[in-house]
Amino acid sequence: MTLEDSQAFNRPQFEAPNEAPNESRRRYRGILAAGLAGIFGKGANLLVSAAAIPLTVRYLGSDGFGLWTAISSAIAMFFVFDVGIATTLTNLISQSYADNDKHSAATYFATALWLVLGISALLGAVGWILWPHMDWASLFHVQDPSLARETTRTVAAAFIVFLCALPAGLAPRVLGGYQQAHAANLFAAAGSILSLLAIIVVIGLHGSLPVLVAAYAASVPAAQVASLVWMCCFNKPWMKPWPSLFRRNLIGAIFHSGSQFFLIQIAGLVVLNSDNLVISHFLSPSQVTPYNVTWRMVSYITAVPVLIVPALWPAYAEANAKGDLAWIRTAYARSRWTTFVVLAAGCAILLAAGQRIIRIWAGPAAVPSTALLSLMCVWMVIFAITLYQSCLMGATSRIARQAVYGPVAALVNLVLSIIWVKTLGSLGVLLATVVSYIVFVLAAQGWEVRRILRGDFLPSRGTTSGSAEPAL
Repeated sequence: MTLEDSQAFNRPQFEAPNEAPNESRRRYRGILAAGLAGIFGKGANLLVSAAAIPLTVRYLGSDGFGLWTAISSAIAMFFVFDVGIATTLTNLISQSYADNDKHSAATYFATALWLVLGISALLGAVGWILWPHMDWASLFHVQDPSLARETTRTVAAAFIVFLCALPAGLAPRVLGGYQQAHAANLFAAAGSILSLLAIIVVIGLHGSLPVLVAAYAASVPAAQVASLVWMCCFNKPWMKPWPSLFRRNLIGAIFHSGSQFFLIQIAGLVVLNSDNLVISHFLSPSQVTPYNVTWRMVSYITAVPVLIVPALWPAYAEANAKGDLAWIRTAYARSRWTTFVVLAAGCAILLAAGQRIIRIWAGPAAVPSTALLSLMCVWMVIFAITLYQSCLMGATSRIARQAVYGPVAALVNLVLSIIWVKTLGSLGVLLATVVSYIVFVLAAQGWEVRRILRGDFLPSRGTTSGSAEPAL
């Protein structure tokens, strides 16, 4: 062992007692800043959604809004074609940040960006070839002739926006890896506000469904492009993705980690987006409206984990790289208990007055049954728990098993949805989601998280002594 190796090996042991409290405070400050910015960013998104739903439901009608939702769900599933690169990038940047290595961060980002740009170009070419052969109106079970004529153009508009959004979405991942999720949230807020303005303008001009979808969907990618320019030109000029920074030798490492995230993303997209497609195809687009409006209403109670998780992920990844298990344990416990309190209060309010709120908010066509609203609350509690589990597992690179049982849960969910929608309607689709998650995800992830918090997979580098826990 050389003198340099000896110093590197021993340095954490001498520095940890003094630096650990500072490291913990810095992580919590990053999470707090991201959370506060998230209140503005994600809060703006929630407020925009709350304002946009009654506007669009009343403007488009039940069939038109249901079709928009089904198309959006279908296009969202295409995001799986980034093959996990975006999620992998967060961990890679977090590792570079922990090592204070700007060059490796820049090469990771440049390689990832050019890979995703290539994927977008390939998907665009495939879409161009296959488009004339697709009967979109039949796929979404559109029976209104005037709406059927707009279906193909609406899908095209949404797909073009998706091709731009795929590479633009890497900017928040880089900022998250540097524990600057607060900056990403501010740009997200701008995109949300822009999307609401786009809806108001299109409705005011009596625009068609394709124009409305394009204007609304393009707002967030536009804000992400702006954040990309700001990051590379002002905030982190060393991150400019010059082609010369592209490294072919990194492709294998990125795809190796990304392939596992890819399988998990497939599972997540199937679970979160297939419901609207199944309901639209086997029932009608109009049946999607109460289901989706209820989903959005009940999902507002998951605002706390949605705000916290983007900041927790890179903080977990950095703490794991430094062997700071004590901080990970405390942060995980705090975040979960905070969420449980919020979820309990939110569910109580929605169960007592949810139907009345939805009737006033989005109109009679969007009011769900009592059974659907109740089961939706159950699903959101399960979703919040598994979201925290997935965050910790992803940040610590313990996703191999999740990459197996996640797709199994998605397949079971899809099969049960198709079977039960014919007898139970939209309630059967949601029941399939709940059952598949409880059986194949909740328990399995809980066991893996327990092993992580026990320290079974702690990396050899850094200190395992943990950090003192300062007051927030």
